[in-house]
Amino acid sequence: MILVGPAARRNLAAAIIILFLFIIISSIRPVKIVRDRDGSFIVWLWAWQECRVKFINSVTHHPVDMSFKAPWSFSGFSAKTDPGTEEYYTSGSYAWNDRLGKEHTRSLNYCSEVGIDIILGGRFFHEAGGCITLTLLWPPGFQ
Repeated sequence: MILVGPAARRNLAAAIIILFLFIIISSIRPVKIVRDRDGSFIVWLWAWQECRVKFINSVTHHPVDMSFKAPWSFSGFSAKTDPGTEEYYTSGSYAWNDRLGKEHTRSLNYCSEVGIDIILGGRFFHEAGGCITLTLLWPPGFQ
């Protein structure tokens, strides 16, 4: 049986609107930012936006550039740095990006005396002499 008429069109329009809203809501990623000096606030991202953390390693004095995404958790990590700095982090016992690519978490905490830059979508944050914590608030329950 095929339904036609105004009621069927209204039901179809309602279903399309509900589907559209579901897609939008399931793609939003609120991230709570907590900074030592500036308190806390929320940044809104899309699930597919790239996030980055950049800093200078305090021992090797070389830059580290890490990227990740937030589809269900903070995941898809990869890092770019020089071989000596990678050796510092891994003691040469494993391939850093292979291990980082398997990580997923709902919270990240970075501390730096020298300075750390965090880019979430198009937003830029710099922290020096303190810590910054990122917590993914949505979707709930995934770890």
